[in-house]
Amino acid sequence: MKAPAAALAALMAMSLPGGVRASETSVSSTNVMDEADKVAPTDEEGKRKPGFVVLPIPLSNPALGSGLVVAGVSFYQPEGSPRPWMTGAGVLWTDNGSRGGGVFQKAYLGGDKYRVTGFAGGANLNLNFYGIGADDAGRDFSIPINQNGRVVKIDGFRKVWENTYVGLRLRMATITTSLRFDGDVPDVFEGLALEQESDIGGPGLLAQYDTRDSELWPATGSYANLQAQWDLDSFGSDYGYDKQELSYNRYMSVTDSAVLAVRGSVCRAGDGTPFFDLCLFGASNDLRGYESGQYRDRALAAVQAEYRWRFTPRWGAVFLPASAASRRPSATWPIR
Repeated sequence: MKAPAAALAALMAMSLPGGVRASETSVSSTNVMDEADKVAPTDEEGKRKPGFVVLPIPLSNPALGSGLVVAGVSFYQPEGSPRPWMTGAGVLWTDNGSRGGGVFQKAYLGGDKYRVTGFAGGANLNLNFYGIGADDAGRDFSIPINQNGRVVKIDGFRKVWENTYVGLRLRMATITTSLRFDGDVPDVFEGLALEQESDIGGPGLLAQYDTRDSELWPATGSYANLQAQWDLDSFGSDYGYDKQELSYNRYMSVTDSAVLAVRGSVCRAGDGTPFFDLCLFGASNDLRGYESGQYRDRALAAVQAEYRWRFTPRWGAVFLPASAASRRPSATWPIR
């Protein structure tokens, strides 16, 4: 299964902030739609026919354990659309007790001049909290928490140049964090507001540059993605903060069955960012294998290279050396 190109932690968690995106390393709403597009029925001329598919997608990662996403996707191609529209729904289950569900819509308008994606859903995830910054993560000591989130997100893009789209985002979410143990919080976490219910919401700016030959198994081309999000009290947010994420991916074919993929990414979270929306390692394809949320900070950067080898039509392997850096935040968490 291909990892997502972007920000839920699973189909349900992809659109949720930070910690609630814990399963993002394995499958996302974008991933589900891409996989669905691959198996969509076609007619003799190669045009997508109306149809419906069910996709069982296994997942396994250090944050959530092992489990399954099951998605149902309906295809239909309105007159004049160069690509099929997709409407779908999915559910998430993992063996650590995490659950989720969501619905999504993907549409292409004006001959693919405009692209619109919508998602609404929620997830109840059992996670581990290590603290903030490299020092806290390096202690390898965590406490179990539960994060229950609900989110609505709409992205709209307009084509401005060849292979280049810019757009706007509206995101609204409610995140409830609670402890999964009885007794006092360990001294190393004293003063941190770990149990809280928070509303966040606001607009975002988006930009994408995509010359990949394939979304599912790119062998050549580049993919760049910029996201800038503002959460504002005028949109009902309990926190006022900003966050920016930039990533660049380059794909180079080595043989017919092997690809070298290079990725660089940076993330910055402004003053006042709640802990669940800080920058994370282990999410959005950054440093596969890290437990998402163990390394969280106000600013993170990662560079990695992957050698991807497909040894059968349905099976492959990834070899990954990587490096990264994080910055300790200059302020403590917001206390509520």
